[in-house]
Amino acid sequence: MNKFVFKDYFHDPQGKIAKRMIFKSDNVIAFVLNIAKGETLPGHTHLETTLFLQVMEGEAKVFTDGKETLLKVGELMQVDGQESLQVLNIGEEVLRLYVTISPMGLEAFARDADI
Repeated sequence: MNKFVFKDYFHDPQGKIAKRMIFKSDNVIAFVLNIAKGETLPGHTHLETTLFLQVMEGEAKVFTDGKETLLKVGELMQVDGQESLQVLNIGEEVLRLYVTISPMGLEAFARDADI
């Protein structure tokens, strides 16, 4: 059993995005994605995985294979890894997303990042 505190993974990005890993195993990774005001997580895919995105703070516009979905605090979205995924912070503050990816996929997905 492990206990985690989300706010420990909330970071104000020095650039566009600050990704902070919470947990990693062969079966799943979990992290908080902190996206600065007005910034975009570029379009990408996650191969043979399933993603869940939950808005912890802020508002997002999510594009999946050309479809646009608005997400607000408390809302959760499931995305198949083969779908092209792009996230735009449309709020007035840092967008904070809790993200899980299962199975882990590429090792590159399982690292802290500052973009």
